[in-house]
Amino acid sequence: MFIVRMATVYEPEIDALPDEFRTVLTEQDILAIRTGPEYFATLADADAPSWLKKLLAKCAESWYELQFYATGNAPYRPYFRFQFLGEPAISLPRSMPLRPDMPAFLRRLYGVIGAFRENGFDVAGGLRAGDRLAPVTESGMWVEPGGPIDPAQAVPFLETLSGSQLCYLPDGSGAWLEACQFRPIAKLESEVARYFQALLKGKRI
Repeated sequence: MFIVRMATVYEPEIDALPDEFRTVLTEQDILAIRTGPEYFATLADADAPSWLKKLLAKCAESWYELQFYATGNAPYRPYFRFQFLGEPAISLPRSMPLRPDMPAFLRRLYGVIGAFRENGFDVAGGLRAGDRLAPVTESGMWVEPGGPIDPAQAVPFLETLSGSQLCYLPDGSGAWLEACQFRPIAKLESEVARYFQALLKGKRI
């Protein structure tokens, strides 16, 4: 059995939220709610990738619905769902630590965006929650044996609409997991940029 819980709050008022929603908000969530969508334009610093600045600028120009999402018995996680393109949703970083083997550029990205959904919660596509990443072997995904990459060392963190999984590897490189097989790539950061640049153009890789 698999249980999904989701609730949408329009024009949220923090003090009026039920406890199950209010208690999972971080200080940053509260600041974003009280400031409004323009808060998201302040998240990226001068050294942030251009695609990230553009994405957050579009969020700042939009309006949002506050959505709370959870699976099983886990507590709700808040997402800000914006009204442009495919109505993407951003969850701000949580307090749980990131994996120590995470590449530096990805660690910086997860310091700004804790998770990203390019579509609704029931559709594939997006940046997995940074505090919940695990190797392919712990995900339930099946991989053809005998390939060049050990599934126990490949950590999926980004998913396309078609279900392809971008993974990072211990040496900082990466691979796409497609049709149960790994396709190695040398420039992991470039693949992340390619994914988001396509979204900003209303396309998908």
